[in-house]
Amino acid sequence: MEVLILNEKDIRSIVQLDLDIINEIGKAFAIHSEGGATVPPILMLEIPDQRGEIDVKTAHIKGVESVGVKIATGFFNNPRLGLPSVSSLLVVLDAKTGFPQAVLLDNGYLTNVRTGAAGAVAARYLSREKIETVGVIGAGAQARFQILALKHVRTYERLC
Repeated sequence: MEVLILNEKDIRSIVQLDLDIINEIGKAFAIHSEGGATVPPILMLEIPDQRGEIDVKTAHIKGVESVGVKIATGFFNNPRLGLPSVSSLLVVLDAKTGFPQAVLLDNGYLTNVRTGAAGAVAARYLSREKIETVGVIGAGAQARFQILALKHVRTYERLC
């Protein structure tokens, strides 16, 4: 059985934060709220000596043929080593057999896309239609992804 392996560059060439992704994330939230998804608690393993943690997250939407299992890490001594603090990879499994279909070495990119899209879904339903100014607290990757996603659901004049 062949397993597809994609690195971050491959994934970025295929997946962009766009309105289609935002709409799909919105659908997934709706399915989950209606009881159509299984979402177990996050498994978290602390690595105190390295100021690190490993989180394993997964979910399954009934009827979907694949299941994703994300392994996300936060090792907060890494910047001293010239490495990013966070990383992740996603293993895609066949929902009928459990056999691996793909390994996505995304380094957190898919998490950033998904979280940005979730912010846009929230803005779509919770913010006013017309806004003039958007404020962002923070300057990291997620600040950028939130603004990129928001542009797909709201028009605004100024960014602070």
